[in-house]
Amino acid sequence: MRMLQDDLQNSLRQIDELKARNRELETTLLMAETGKRDTMSTKQKFMKSKVIGDSILRNVGAEHSDMNLECLPVHKTEQLLRVLEKRDLGSLEFVIIQVGTNDIRTTRNLDFVKGEVYALVSTGKKNLPNGKLVLSGVLRPRDVSWRGVGALNDRYDWVANTLGLTSLTRTAG
Repeated sequence: MRMLQDDLQNSLRQIDELKARNRELETTLLMAETGKRDTMSTKQKFMKSKVIGDSILRNVGAEHSDMNLECLPVHKTEQLLRVLEKRDLGSLEFVIIQVGTNDIRTTRNLDFVKGEVYALVSTGKKNLPNGKLVLSGVLRPRDVSWRGVGALNDRYDWVANTLGLTSLTRTAG
């Protein structure tokens, strides 16, 4: 059963990547049809912001050519940290990090998650020296209590305040 879930998540991630690539190719084709020479890659020209996080982000912002979505299904904070360490974010204006949905399902020690989020945000700030970093709070999955989500989002607010960035936490609705 777990293997099928992993295969499904991998397939959905590949679909998201193909959609993004298709948008890039459509833009390149449109520029070629209008006779404009494309001296920069489409991503360099149009991408101003990036949203990175777990599968809850799937299909967010698909209609915005100036936003790149990186949906990483089943990723926990520590895995997202490793991904972010390898990313060059220097040319972006905004990066929104959404994380925690998978952590809250499996981890009982929320202070441990807070430490991982602190490391993640610190790395994001280092990789985005001239842009704005935003930390998005956990959106409540159906199998987790409101209390747990609120407790983790309180810790996210502490991280955001300590590191001087914007926090988007949501514990109701």
